[in-house]
Amino acid sequence: MNRQPYLSIVVTARNDDHGGNLIGRMQAFVNAWIGQAKRHQLSSELIVVDWNPPADRPPLIDALQWPADTGPCQVRFIQVPPEIHRTYQNADALPLYQMIAKNVAMRRSRGRFILATNIDIIFSDELVRFLAEEQLLPRRMYRMDRLDVMADVPVDGTVDEQLEYCASHIIRVCAREGYFELTPDGLRKLSPNDIAAPDSGIHFGDGWSTPEQHSPEEKFRWVDNDAQVIVDLPLDPAPSLFLDLEPGPGVNCRPFILQIRDAANLVVAETIVAQRTRLELQIPVGSPRVEFRFHVPMGGMPKADDPRIMNFRVFSCKWAGTSTAKHKPTPRTLELSPKQSVLQFYRDAGGLVQALGKAMLHRSRSKLFVKKTPFGQEVFDTAHGIAPGAGWYDLEHFAGETFRWSHGARSELIVAAPEVGTANIGIQIEPGPGVGSAAFELQVHDEAGELLARTVVERLRYLELALPCQAGRTNVFTLSATGGGRPCPNGDPRILNYRVYWCGWTGTSQAPIALAPPPVSQVAEVRRPWGVRTVSSAPAASIDPAPLRTTASNAKFLHTNTCGDFTLMAREHWFDLRGYPEFDLFSFNIDSVLCYAAHHAGFREEMLTHPMRCYHIEHGLGSGWTPEGQAKLFERIRARGLSWVDYPEVVLWIDQMRRFNSPLT
Repeated sequence: MNRQPYLSIVVTARNDDHGGNLIGRMQAFVNAWIGQAKRHQLSSELIVVDWNPPADRPPLIDALQWPADTGPCQVRFIQVPPEIHRTYQNADALPLYQMIAKNVAMRRSRGRFILATNIDIIFSDELVRFLAEEQLLPRRMYRMDRLDVMADVPVDGTVDEQLEYCASHIIRVCAREGYFELTPDGLRKLSPNDIAAPDSGIHFGDGWSTPEQHSPEEKFRWVDNDAQVIVDLPLDPAPSLFLDLEPGPGVNCRPFILQIRDAANLVVAETIVAQRTRLELQIPVGSPRVEFRFHVPMGGMPKADDPRIMNFRVFSCKWAGTSTAKHKPTPRTLELSPKQSVLQFYRDAGGLVQALGKAMLHRSRSKLFVKKTPFGQEVFDTAHGIAPGAGWYDLEHFAGETFRWSHGARSELIVAAPEVGTANIGIQIEPGPGVGSAAFELQVHDEAGELLARTVVERLRYLELALPCQAGRTNVFTLSATGGGRPCPNGDPRILNYRVYWCGWTGTSQAPIALAPPPVSQVAEVRRPWGVRTVSSAPAASIDPAPLRTTASNAKFLHTNTCGDFTLMAREHWFDLRGYPEFDLFSFNIDSVLCYAAHHAGFREEMLTHPMRCYHIEHGLGSGWTPEGQAKLFERIRARGLSWVDYPEVVLWIDQMRRFNSPLT
């Protein structure tokens, strides 16, 4: 069969029972992959490198059982004989050169994409279905978490029976931040000495490093640019969450903006953390379980001696009514004008006191702030017949201001006028990233698409619109920003053309007007607001004096844990990188070096997430890396006189690649 496969899967092994029941684990892998490839008609080839096969045992091709029909999956074996293996310096101590063997397979692969994995892996049906859709993109490095499962996977069971066993026998998840045991509902378990109590109902997801403790009385977790929190809300007391945190190297140990984003990735609250701070986060009551994220828009600065991004660290996370932090901070608040970036305003002002003074002076002199919407209250005067329709994001609150962002090409303004004639409506509006935060032309159209008004909006402006209305019916107008639609520079996936701080009738107040009910899709739901406030603050603790790499380029904390089990790229990109580094050493950390080289060669890491899963069948302690078997593994390697690329050396290489934004090949 000469047809080029879409995907090449490369693995290596030898029939030496490495890790215990090697043939059984590999047979489960083979049965599952071929069965799923047939089920989803995935055009693929499975390339098995039998490296240095033992003379007293049959080769892998004979030791495994193969179906008469492998469907769209071609199976190929490559044998690297002992005489080639013996040309390596550590051949007597190291019977299998795993990364070099995978390179052997890659050089002979024919697929458009290559997946480097191992012989004790089973993939979820959702993942194989995704691969069969042939939607993979070049210039991507696809990675995913690994789920370790118990060893008794039914080798001769059906694919569905194998997958059912894997899903119900998970031991741990191997994630970007570390290795975590899971709760019965699949969340990461807290450590015994964590920043939240084990029975608190607080769970930390991706973006949180594992707990650290530099002194008996103080433990903490570092936080990346995005960090997931899942909480089960208590019935009593009210759901207020208290956090004790301080800036870290990722923000150069300086004040930073902390956003709280809901499950839809919309900003629901923001604040500034200037030093060691105790925050109160008020969570709206609704669902008994709430998911949200901490996001640092301007974080991400790396350190030279640690590949992690450590924007800030949290010392405790507790519900209201539990014990508080031990430090005794001094209260301090800061409210800034929304005319410009809050952090930029703080820096330009020259510090906390100066920023506060300038903000107050600006408010006292500016006539633009004629209306101020109370926290959580709708910015459109819905009580008097003016409401937002389609094209608006939910209410947001930041630096003392409440507003709505417009998105898309057209945003609807729904008006119920008290009488036929002209409705004079005031609107407080400001450009956003969607128009480059610069002057833009605002156009107003009626329902028939006729242009009613146009004006230039430059910075924060108060406008008055004279709109023709008919009494007794809902009048729908559309607002549009010429030249809008640009992406946000800080990575926010939304389109934020402009924001509105207030919109209502001009002149004297109007009597309440009932809006004629428009279609449900036209009216945005007004939700109970989130809230965040600074309870207290104090000088931050001194941070490790290791130098900050302020000149690092394209720095990212990659997911390198268990990357040898799943790394997927276009075939030409593997060749661009020369495959895995071919060191005559034990193959520890070599796959991590490859991942950082791929990133700095321009191949962006893309995570494949649930329900796409990578299950790993547990092997014997010390045969491969596991948290429990690490000491035994290293003891066995040292006893053989072998060495490996240790982690500090890898960190030096990562720092070099970051400084030059160039791969190490």
